[in-house]
Amino acid sequence: MTGSWYVVLEEETHKDAHIDGSSYDLYRWHLAQSTEVLGTREAAEAAARALADSHVPERFGRLLSLYPGARPGRQVYRMPDGTLLVRMTRRHSETRFRVSVGELIASQEEAEGERLPDPPSGLKRLFGRGSR
Repeated sequence: MTGSWYVVLEEETHKDAHIDGSSYDLYRWHLAQSTEVLGTREAAEAAARALADSHVPERFGRLLSLYPGARPGRQVYRMPDGTLLVRMTRRHSETRFRVSVGELIASQEEAEGERLPDPPSGLKRLFGRGSR
């Protein structure tokens, strides 16, 4: 259904990488949740603010479960485009997530295509001499 308002949650993920003896922190964003909100854009914005004030990413949730009653620090920033950027801290750990309001303007169902035949195996294929 198009013309519907959604609250979209994006979470930051962190991974350590070791390349050529050096350590790197790799960060990326992923779509964690998309929830339709019945009603107006204003209703979706209120739902987005409530999510920004209450959401705890899984990584922090596991950490907090070890300390009943603990509450992480939380700063919520409204960006110029209306996105809410949330920074959470707990001792020496930090994570971020974004909450946005969006209108669904197009939707398309997936369709199965025709499967390509499996490529030939072995060294002949490696050198381009396999049957096609």
